[in-house]
Amino acid sequence: MPELAEVAYASKQWNLAVSKRVKEVVIHPTSRVFRDCDKNSVFELLSGKQMKSGQSHGKQILFHFSGNVWLGVHLGMTGSLLNENSTYLPQKHDALVLKVNTHSFIFRDPRQFGRIRIEEGKNQPVWWSNQPISMLDSKFEIKILKNALIRHNRRPIKALLLDQRYFPGMGNWMADEVLWRAKIHPANLCSKIPQLKMASLFNEILFVVSGALNSVGKNGGDPPKGWLFHARWKDGQLCPKTNSALKRESIGGRTTCFCPELQKIF
Repeated sequence: MPELAEVAYASKQWNLAVSKRVKEVVIHPTSRVFRDCDKNSVFELLSGKQMKSGQSHGKQILFHFSGNVWLGVHLGMTGSLLNENSTYLPQKHDALVLKVNTHSFIFRDPRQFGRIRIEEGKNQPVWWSNQPISMLDSKFEIKILKNALIRHNRRPIKALLLDQRYFPGMGNWMADEVLWRAKIHPANLCSKIPQLKMASLFNEILFVVSGALNSVGKNGGDPPKGWLFHARWKDGQLCPKTNSALKRESIGGRTTCFCPELQKIF
């Protein structure tokens, strides 16, 4: 599933639509991404509208159109946002295509776990404004982490980091990266995380989120060299810090990569 940085990059693929007026709306007749809204409403509300802005928050994307129309996009497991030329012909997995004079803007989702929402209103939709605080917001403080650790003291720390109520946009590879840098074994129960480790864990969350947005989020590439990211995807890889063998196993229901030599059970 696309994580915070991939979602930020995806949202930018529609930047060229800002200030452009939608000339044509093409909707896939059977796509399940419209399960939370009416396809006819999507067609009617977007036709002829001008895009005002686009933004991402965690794993959610929101586009604002003239007439106080708001289009929400969640990429699901395999969704992506693309832009092509104005003569582009919709493909099999294209759920939604918006055409302007110069370009076509596509939401493609082969597995159809993504989601489209459409609303009218002067203010941003409630579901958007009610999202948790961004991990780069000044209001995101260490007490949020500490309270989550206390509330979910029997969960593995890896599972907690994936909880979107506290860490919006944090996904599998980012959580692995955070724990590897903080030298915390992903299977540690939240109740076992030492007080002295909490500041380190919090700082690594900020570091990984910022670093991912400044690399993946900007150009769609990979994080910097030396990150666990480059070694975590298959068995038999070595830890970039210790040069010892990495281990991959399921923790909290998710495939997890860690360094047993570096990351200890408390």
